Amino acid sequence: MNLTLEIEFSKAPILQEVDALKKQIDDMRPLPPDVEGRVMQKLRLDWNYNSNAIEGNKLSYGETVAFLMEGITAKGKPLKDHLDIRGHNQAINFLMDLVKDTRPISEADIRALHEMILVEPYEVKAQTAEGALTSKWIKLGEYKILPNHVQTATGETHYYTSPEETPIKMRELMEWYNQVSVSEEVHPVVAAALFHHKFVAIHPFDDGNGRLSRILMNLILMQKGYPPVVVKMDDRKNYYSLLSRADVEDNWPFIEYIAERLESSLQLYLKAAKGGDIDEDEDIDKEIALFKMDILNNTNVRVERSNSLIDKILDLDIEPLIDKFVNKANQFNDLFFDVSNSISLVDSTNSYKYPSLSQFLITTNAVERDKIFHKLERLVAVVEYRKFKNSENDFNSSGGFIVQFEQYYYEIIDFGFDVILRNKYDERLSSVDQSKVIRSFINYLKNDINANLKTESPKS
Repeated sequence: MNLTLEIEFSKAPILQEVDALKKQIDDMRPLPPDVEGRVMQKLRLDWNYNSNAIEGNKLSYGETVAFLMEGITAKGKPLKDHLDIRGHNQAINFLMDLVKDTRPISEADIRALHEMILVEPYEVKAQTAEGALTSKWIKLGEYKILPNHVQTATGETHYYTSPEETPIKMRELMEWYNQVSVSEEVHPVVAAALFHHKFVAIHPFDDGNGRLSRILMNLILMQKGYPPVVVKMDDRKNYYSLLSRADVEDNWPFIEYIAERLESSLQLYLKAAKGGDIDEDEDIDKEIALFKMDILNNTNVRVERSNSLIDKILDLDIEPLIDKFVNKANQFNDLFFDVSNSISLVDSTNSYKYPSLSQFLITTNAVERDKIFHKLERLVAVVEYRKFKNSENDFNSSGGFIVQFEQYYYEIIDFGFDVILRNKYDERLSSVDQSKVIRSFINYLKNDINANLKTESPKS
């Protein structure tokens, strides 16, 4: 295997700086146990916090894909709300044991770490390669059996390795790593950073690929005597962007980024070794945030409706859904002479009708919206078809959906009054959810048209 590029990367001056910092620390060893303990405790806190924050934040689907965000595997699958704190912590414990073992990591180790991170199997919504709605179980420690390609914000598809090729690509990755891990000419930072990217590009599991790639990267570094690298939540866009550049073989910027993050960890060690204070005010905030995320991850926390939440849902979720709904509804237009679309905002005493939700959002000011949202019971999106284009049948039809706003959740209901889905106010609609609503409308409309065709009497 040709390692020319890896060896060339390893000659970069920043890697010499990294090694100079490491040597300063090594020359001061053995460090007092309390110093070693305090540094690793802080790095571990930062690691857990930032990895969980990246997973827990509900980034848009487009952002996730554009910057190779992990945690979403099937097309349209929503991000898992929060990383399981205990699973991630257990994986770090296992990693610490692996660090003491000088052998290279194996696929068996990777599978074991994956099981720990995800904790237990769970079911998610998904789509087949043909776009059909389905569901699947996320299995622990098993490579994917369905494609986990994802769609970008521009509508393009980002392709990961296919399920059929995944075992082969993973074997190739491990063969590559086994070679670079014993090469004295390839720097551990280069090996760790490239392993991270290669693993994410394969996306071998149904979920957890991103956070597992960071764990494996740190395992590679720690086995070579370096501290772990912490990818900061606040720097996630830059992190995703650099991974994206590596996707088109522009690898050095990502390697350099990991080297800079490693320098930060080494500086922390050096400061502690010299008796400096490494505690930060934000550490308390991190502890509180970790506690809250753990509670939220294991508790069905209710979110009460508010005007601002309704406004946000209409803007970010319902308006895109209505746009998609109207686009699909328009495909039936040539069956009728007259077609119109509208939305109505309804409370117990009033109904406010608009040609579109976007017009409502644009033309009403904050005071007017607050007044409507305060008593809002439901939104009705409807398309009305008039005068069927057939001389033997003269009928009208209509279809749409209803968004019903309750105290702690909202429901989307079809025109047959069946509940399509129910979301808490802090949950976003995924593309799978959108498709479910659209398919329900199409099925209702087709059935209504067919029923009219069968029951209408021919004209004499």
